[in-house]
Amino acid sequence: MKNKYYFAVVPFFLGIGCFLAFNIIGSTIDSDGTLIEPFGLIPIGFLFIAISLIFAIIVSAIALFHNPLKFDIWVFGLSAGITALVSLYLFISISYLSERARIEILPTTPTRGMEP
Repeated sequence: MKNKYYFAVVPFFLGIGCFLAFNIIGSTIDSDGTLIEPFGLIPIGFLFIAISLIFAIIVSAIALFHNPLKFDIWVFGLSAGITALVSLYLFISISYLSERARIEILPTTPTRGMEP
């Protein structure tokens, strides 16, 4: 691995470290019933992993045009594939949740013609 992928690997491991730290620190309930947890580590971990994927795609796409190695092709395919799968998962999840919200908003009994 050349030096060009270090800036893609470091944020990836920082993101994994954020998820591990969230699990190691754990959650506690205060005496007044307040939940205390390091919730900020979750979005920071996702942000680091997203930065890592985007940077890997950009660097490997540039390398594909300038004497590409087999490793560059693998990195581009893997990072583009993971990005496509995550995008598909988010699209399906949002579609499903918006349909569930639409169904729950609809009234279950007809309101026309009913007398109070």
